Amino acid sequence: MDKSEELKRLGARIKELRSAKGLSQAKLGLLILKDQQSIHKVEAGEFNPTYLYLLAICKGLEISINELLDFE
Repeated sequence: MDKSEELKRLGARIKELRSAKGLSQAKLGLLILKDQQSIHKVEAGEFNPTYLYLLAICKGLEISINELLDFE
C-alpha cells in the first residue's frame, strides 16, 4: 500500500472516531487549537500529520494513540 492510501486510511479512522464522539471537524479543531480546514485535510488524507498533531487529536477525542492507530 502506498503512502497516500495509508494517509487516507488514517484519515478515515480519525473521522470514524470523531463522528462516534459526536464532534464536528470545527469542534475538534477548537479542542486542539487547529482550524476546520486542517482537520478536513487530515481526514481526507491530503495532509501527513506529525506525531504531535496525532497526540493532539487523541487528546481532543479522549482516546489513546493505540486506539487511534488500531485499524487494519
